[in-house]
Amino acid sequence: MQQGISQEALNRADKPQSATNYLRNSGGGEASISQPAEPVLRGAMVKLTDFGSDDVGYLSIPDQEPKGGVVLVPGIWGLNQGIKFLADHFSKDGYVALAVDLFNGIVPKDSSSAADLRRFVREESALNVIAAAVRFLHESPRFHTTKVGVVGWDIGGEYTLEAAITVKGINAVVIYYGEVNLEKRKLSKLRVPVCYFYAEKDQTVSKEKIIHFVNALEEEKKPLSFYSFDAQHGFADPASTNYDPTTAEAAWNISINFLEKEFNTIKKETGFLDRIIHSKE
Repeated sequence: MQQGISQEALNRADKPQSATNYLRNSGGGEASISQPAEPVLRGAMVKLTDFGSDDVGYLSIPDQEPKGGVVLVPGIWGLNQGIKFLADHFSKDGYVALAVDLFNGIVPKDSSSAADLRRFVREESALNVIAAAVRFLHESPRFHTTKVGVVGWDIGGEYTLEAAITVKGINAVVIYYGEVNLEKRKLSKLRVPVCYFYAEKDQTVSKEKIIHFVNALEEEKKPLSFYSFDAQHGFADPASTNYDPTTAEAAWNISINFLEKEFNTIKKETGFLDRIIHSKE
């Protein structure tokens, strides 16, 4: 894990926390996210109408008292079986998981149709459905969650970063190889911890933009956990031809550990502002 990374750091051979090193040093015991050919799903579709959106999402609830809530924002392959399967895995890890739909129920059949759908997604609409999902997890009477994270892949990662700045009620975000085209001035408004997974062989996300993004957050002293993997764009999406199960599992376990750490930190820091104020008196 590296907080703040320079051009030299991105280019050097000993990249921060490779997938192999993470799996070797993690001590075992992590959950497997290998997806079966026909996954048996445990969740159900829900409407977000009462929370500010006409869209729907896939909801998966844990058997025990929730550790918190997680909104899943899929990439170009939409709300497919793979994203629903991941939502179920979040719920098995103790989180109320809600996967949103950016494409109005359409699940692309091939990369060409996925690319076409990507061009028609409007930022305002995407952020509205994420905001509705966050509200759902905070306000639904079906369960009690005080902490909500957002996890996004590809284009969903782009909107996850934007949501981290503009949507209320988010406590932490995880971004898988999403574009980071935000100006430093806008990044300065970021108020939540970010975990970012960079694919070193990614041809769609500019390395220069990643360097600018990471250095901007470092200069603004924003909390960032940055992981670089020897993988292609889409390494964590079973629908992608670049899917890499070993790297995907490493990133998954990092995501779970990151959210658990940040949620526990939030809980422990209740009254933190009061302590700061009194310490200055």
